[in-house]
Amino acid sequence: MEETQICEKCKYWVETGGTDNGLVGECHRNAPHPALIDAASSVTIRYAVWPVTADGNWCGKFEERPMATQEVLARVAMIQKMEADRKGKSKTT
Repeated sequence: MEETQICEKCKYWVETGGTDNGLVGECHRNAPHPALIDAASSVTIRYAVWPVTADGNWCGKFEERPMATQEVLARVAMIQKMEADRKGKSKTT
């Protein structure tokens, strides 16, 4: 496993909060699994949960998260600005 193949960087991981030890989230790689809550009364509550993992955890099903649209647009804008600055400097010299 590469150090970069961790839950935080996986396209299936959704951050849900944090602790003093780092971020926690849910793995959405597979369907949620069933869980039960045995209430104090005679009622049992059934529900489904996604596996909860820490940001630094890993598994064998890692898939790299694609860059978010905003991140891509910010990088394109930065490159365009750098190109414009470079062209402006070459005209003055």
